[in-house]
Parts: sequence; C-alpha cells; structure tokens
Amino acid sequence: MSCAPSLTEVEMVILELLQRDAPVSADLAAKLNLSVTPTWRRVKKLEESGLIQGYHAQIDPKELGFGIESFLMVNVHAHDERSNQLFEAAVGAIDDVVSCQMVSGAGDYLLRVVSRDMESYADFISRVAGALPGVREMRSTACSRPSNPLPDCQSAKAVPTKEAM
Repeated sequence: MSCAPSLTEVEMVILELLQRDAPVSADLAAKLNLSVTPTWRRVKKLEESGLIQGYHAQIDPKELGFGIESFLMVNVHAHDERSNQLFEAAVGAIDDVVSCQMVSGAGDYLLRVVSRDMESYADFISRVAGALPGVREMRSTACSRPSNPLPDCQSAKAVPTKEAM
C-alpha cells in the first residue's frame, strides 16, 4: 500500500535527502529553504507514519576485519508461515548475516554474509548455515570486489522517491 500520493513535494524531497545523508540538521533545512523547526516537524511526521523506519551508519566490513563478503542462496523444505518464521528467527540471531531477503525464482532466501576469511566462511557454511531449520540446499557466491569499490556502485541504494510521486 503506497502512502506516496498523500505526501507533499517537500516531504518527498526530505525522504530523498535523508536517504543520502540521514542526520536531521540545519543543513537539511537549508537544502529545503526552510527553518529547522518546520523541517524537524515534517521529519517527525514521516517517522511516525512509518515511512522513515530508522537511521544507520554504512560501515565498511573490511575495516572491521571482514575480508570475505558473499551471498548465500538458500532453498528450504517447507514454505508455510511457521517454517518461514523459524528460519527467519534463526537467521536473525546470526551476526555474520547482515541481510536476509525472501526471494522468488531459483531460491527461497538470499543471505548476505560477511566473514573474516575463507576458512571462517567455510566454517560458517558447514556449522552454522547448514544447521538452520528447514534448509534443503545452499548455493554460495563470494563477492570479488569490496562493497563500494566506486562512488557509483553502492551496496545499499536509496529508494527512488521521484518514482513514487
């Protein structure tokens, strides 16, 4: 369900700007040609509506010693709600899994995994991922470049707010 039609153009711009640089500040207000208080009120409204679900810092995994970034496609035996909940809860408790998406097509779930090195990744595959509830099959692909090798290549892009207008 889309809330976009009920948003003002300023609110859409706020969403776009916050996706690029999250802190609500006088700089954001200046980009909107508004004072800080009205800008803060509009951001608060977007948070309360659920459009803004939180703020985070994008961290370089390599700087924390994670030399391997990979994607793990997982097929599960069952697709009922209870099985999905068990699998997703188990995945959510694993620190090495930095994202998990239920997908369609060749697999059921796509996990993004960070590991210190290939040995620790192999250990993760055999001891951790293989023990997840309901796993039938796994296929792994290691990334050959860092998360953000070029300014134009981003691991997490902004949601295209202009498309929602």
